[in-house]
Amino acid sequence: FPQPPAYRGRNLEICNLNDSLHGLGGLLVEPAPSYRVRAWFAQFPAGSLRYLAGVPVQVFAAVLASLGIVPGAAPSAGLPLDPRQAVAALECEFEELSLAKARREDCVPLEHARALAACGSGGRRQILRVGRITAGGGCDGILLEGDLVLSVNGKPVTKPHDMEREMRKCHDREKTGADEVGTMQWQVLRSRNPVDITIRPSLLYSDGTERILVFNGVVLRPTPRSVAERGGPILPHTKPGQGLYFWYIYPGSPADTFSFADSRAMRNVGWLVQLNNEPTPSIERLLEIIRSGSLNGCDWLRCHVMDAEGRLSVRALRPDFDFWPTVELVRRQPDSSSESRNPVWVRVEHG
Repeated sequence: FPQPPAYRGRNLEICNLNDSLHGLGGLLVEPAPSYRVRAWFAQFPAGSLRYLAGVPVQVFAAVLASLGIVPGAAPSAGLPLDPRQAVAALECEFEELSLAKARREDCVPLEHARALAACGSGGRRQILRVGRITAGGGCDGILLEGDLVLSVNGKPVTKPHDMEREMRKCHDREKTGADEVGTMQWQVLRSRNPVDITIRPSLLYSDGTERILVFNGVVLRPTPRSVAERGGPILPHTKPGQGLYFWYIYPGSPADTFSFADSRAMRNVGWLVQLNNEPTPSIERLLEIIRSGSLNGCDWLRCHVMDAEGRLSVRALRPDFDFWPTVELVRRQPDSSSESRNPVWVRVEHG
């Protein structure tokens, strides 16, 4: 996982590169005279390191199609992508498992094994296994880690790309509408028994940051989706868009001076869940506490902080509102009189 948590592509088919390449990314093309584009390569995060891998062009085209971008069409005249654009997602991750191993250890029925082997390409005899499920997602409570996917909508699938193709059929904007998604009929092998389940993919919108609050040097924002995808405590304030999540502390600030977060254990990542005796479930609630004046004259603040593993601790923080005032950054749409159509950031100071 990237650290601090950030967007991470899931169920993405990639191709490994045998030769070492320099740079951030580029295109892999066939030699002359065709020069046909075969893949797009880029750097992928692996903890604190990076590695280069390629994304086949057919997979990349499917990603663009899910965003409403038609490959080969003329680009729009500088218009940004609509953040209200919805994309269907399963909110689970798959692992590729050898079909022979699944037959030996999980007793995959012979008829399903033959169907999966027949639809495999390039000699890949494999089966998909559910490896991770996002808490609170559309598959949570329906799929279980370790389920083996036998078929989707009556068709055997052996690659995440096949699964994505079946899912996009459920989100046909012309048939179901942009804000509606149909259901998928799955058959999985659970505890060596075939189970039929119905799954409705989730509709995900832009998870871009809209509000940031700097409180005594701690940078706070609602919990991003990438944090929920990592796993951890399942609590109201850890759900996407909820709580006060922090991932950065300004050096030299009161939060840094008084060890608001233990950098060795918490890595400056966690949630501010309570300030003195007041719960802080959102930015708006913290601003209400500040506007009420209850923090005025307080020499020390009791900050209840939770780390990524769910461990709760209480930190003593000596505030300095003179040199470190509470500052909010808000991302707003421009007014009708503005020439630019791109959102702008506005700085608001709270006292």
